[in-house]
Amino acid sequence: MRIPSSERIACIVDGYSTGTDLSIALKELGWTVVHVQSAKRPPLAFAKSFNRSLFDAHLLLAEMGYKRLVAQLLELNPELVIAGSEPGVELADALNTALGLQGNSPLTSIRRRNKFHMSQSLSECGLDAVDQHLVTNREQLIKAIECLGLYPIVVKPVDAMGSENVRVCHEIEEAVAAFEAILGKTNFIGSINSAALVQEYLQGDQYVVNAVSVDGQHRITEIWHERRLNIRGVGNLYDYETLLPYEGDTQRRLIEYTCQVLNALELREGPSHSEIMLTPRGPVLIETGARMQGGIVSAPIIEAIGDSHMTMTLKRYLNPQAFLQSINDAYTLSINVRVVNLIMDRAGTVKENNCHKLLATLPSFRMIARTPDIGSRVPKTIDLATKVGHIYLMHENLEQLDWDYRRVRDWEKKRKLIALE
Repeated sequence: MRIPSSERIACIVDGYSTGTDLSIALKELGWTVVHVQSAKRPPLAFAKSFNRSLFDAHLLLAEMGYKRLVAQLLELNPELVIAGSEPGVELADALNTALGLQGNSPLTSIRRRNKFHMSQSLSECGLDAVDQHLVTNREQLIKAIECLGLYPIVVKPVDAMGSENVRVCHEIEEAVAAFEAILGKTNFIGSINSAALVQEYLQGDQYVVNAVSVDGQHRITEIWHERRLNIRGVGNLYDYETLLPYEGDTQRRLIEYTCQVLNALELREGPSHSEIMLTPRGPVLIETGARMQGGIVSAPIIEAIGDSHMTMTLKRYLNPQAFLQSINDAYTLSINVRVVNLIMDRAGTVKENNCHKLLATLPSFRMIARTPDIGSRVPKTIDLATKVGHIYLMHENLEQLDWDYRRVRDWEKKRKLIALE
């Protein structure tokens, strides 16, 4: 394999989503970027957005086998290995250890990928965690529901992502249907669901806390207030996320809990993306991804706080000592930011796309990402992968974001943004 000459080589495992942005940033700095793909094909959730040409070389685990892959990388001698997206987390851990690079231990990778072991690890460390049961058949499902003792409950896959097949169930028939939809299905990650989780339903406000770690110390890069729409019989839809200032009593509680979570999961190096419910009893983890937040465009975030989850990840690997010295620095929010996901209430073929024309009239509109072309087929939105795009609203006045958000949803309801045949 021919690799372009370069003094510095980086390896990104499953460089989809934000991993693509990281590759572009590294190449702009003169690095040679090698892509390692963990599965034979990119998972369906990432296939459309994956651009192989953005990488200088491409190594496929399914073709090479693990030993040959490691041998090839030892020959290339990369300075760093990073998981570009959720599917690459475990392989990135293994490769860092095999290459003698700084990374998270593969012995504890399961804590950072398997949601059952994730919550179990928190409980073992004395942290508040969701009440949960792992089930593999209908009898176990019914017993788990009896143990929880109160509806609603949540039925979800063990290691999927993007709210895929996450269902809030109010009765036994819904729970059985949710379980049967999970078991045996190939999920977004590309693995087959051999079990499901039955969990208590957490009441409260949901938040996202992004961090980047070095040597077991954690820098909080962003805190978002997240709103989801749990629509009965449909799914768990991403509605919007609003970027919060660093300071505040709620933020302090979330930061303290997040750092404890990362320690319990032994997430010592690199980026993390944690979803947390602030319940009446305190913060409780929904899940943590040992990778950058997916799908977020860095430019608007950089405009608002001077950096993004991706750029802070880059800084951590390019100069870990300088990053460690600024580990407790707080970001400053200079303008309000809200990311609004576009939702389709039915599937169909796109007849008109008026997103740019209408959204440009909103005072807070900044940019739009990924809207469908005329003539393309779009699904009904039931999770993150089936949204049809997302927009960035930015304004000094938070009330303007609220007004513009309501306008977007009104246009959607009247099917003015995207019209279907």
